Amino acid sequence: MRREYDVHTDIIETIVSAAAVMDGHAALLAAFASRTEYRGLQYVTSRDHYCAQPAKILDSHGAVVAPDYREWVEQQLKEFGGDVPSICRAHEEKGYLLVETQPVLHYFVHDRGGEQANFVQFEIWQDQLFVERELFAEAAWRGWGNEATVHELRDGRPGLGYEKNFERRNLEATTYRLGQGLDIAAFTSLVEKLYVDRHRREGDQPVHEIDFATKQVTVKTLRELTPGYDKQRSNESRFFCDWTESSAGASGERVCTRWVFQTSDWTDPRGGRSASFIPVWGHNHSVSAVQGGESRDPYLLFSELRQFDREIGTPFAWYFYGLHGNLVQSGHIEQVLDAAARGLIVLPENDYQILRRWCDVPYGF
Repeated sequence: MRREYDVHTDIIETIVSAAAVMDGHAALLAAFASRTEYRGLQYVTSRDHYCAQPAKILDSHGAVVAPDYREWVEQQLKEFGGDVPSICRAHEEKGYLLVETQPVLHYFVHDRGGEQANFVQFEIWQDQLFVERELFAEAAWRGWGNEATVHELRDGRPGLGYEKNFERRNLEATTYRLGQGLDIAAFTSLVEKLYVDRHRREGDQPVHEIDFATKQVTVKTLRELTPGYDKQRSNESRFFCDWTESSAGASGERVCTRWVFQTSDWTDPRGGRSASFIPVWGHNHSVSAVQGGESRDPYLLFSELRQFDREIGTPFAWYFYGLHGNLVQSGHIEQVLDAAARGLIVLPENDYQILRRWCDVPYGF
């Protein structure tokens, strides 16, 4: 189902799948520049922590036995009544080879300029087919006595006890595959709308206050008990707002060249829709984490955070990494604000106000 922020099309999918994989993604970027409206597409970062997935089955001579591994497994389970050992025995020592796909996810963006959220993000997979396992090898599944479950067989997990391994061999050329194309401005607007609707409903919820001295019970709404309740915004909108107002935004840095966004959009069984994103840092070199989340010497901490900014290449970068929470911790944000409030360190006024706003209503991802 096409959603309101989707920008990918069949044409873009064809362009992506036809592009040759080259260093720097040169052919892919050239294809976008010449055949789409996203002429300014640029590469940001990649993630390679994804597990290999079963793709198809070959015989010992390389001929295709099944073009889709999981469909073949379902057919076998139906034929053998869900009896996995019987499937293993039926195909033992046929020399079946499991072809797997090793995926790498690349993030590309097309910056439209203006508001920081005004960009398009493409998630494009790079797939490498390979073989390193023979399925239903007698010595393996009989000798170990470890028979796979239906779930494990469907997943094609390694080390199931019915296979044997050999040195990995790549097959065919690496290819691209389009994942998503997202209008981040439209997505963020959706997130904010859903947040406001949900926030308004929650604000109307009654809260019972009890005066234990008089035993009097007062009923108020959550909105009445929370100063500035109706001015609160979603974490996603705050992230872009903070970047715009910070030294990072003031320096001319565009958030889409420094961060990409892992999005989520789902509807619960009752029809309630939720959408959100998690920022994913875009640096492609090793960066050390800032140590110690507890109280530290403010001068040493601030010096380390400024060095962190230099390594990233963006002023006030440490704050946004603190919202993410892996390389910089939220405790570091609190300590810097405290030191600035006491006059021990000096921050640009715009950055100081962002820290104060965060301290009043903390958020993160």
